[in-house]
Amino acid sequence: MGMALDEPQENDQVEELNGIRVSIDERIISYTKDLTVDFQQTEQGAGLVFLGQEDCC
Repeated sequence: MGMALDEPQENDQVEELNGIRVSIDERIISYTKDLTVDFQQTEQGAGLVFLGQEDCC
C-alpha cells in the first residue's frame, strides 16, 4: 500500500476525512476501513505511517 499526492484516478473512491478530500483505489478500500494515518518522528526521520490491521498487507 502506498500514498501519493495526485489527482483522483477513474477507479478511486473519493471521501472527505476530517475535512480533507482523500481518494482511495477501489481495489484496496476494504483494507483501509480500520486504518489510521499518523505522523511519527524518529531518530531516522519523520513520516506518515498506517496504524491498524496488521495482517492486511
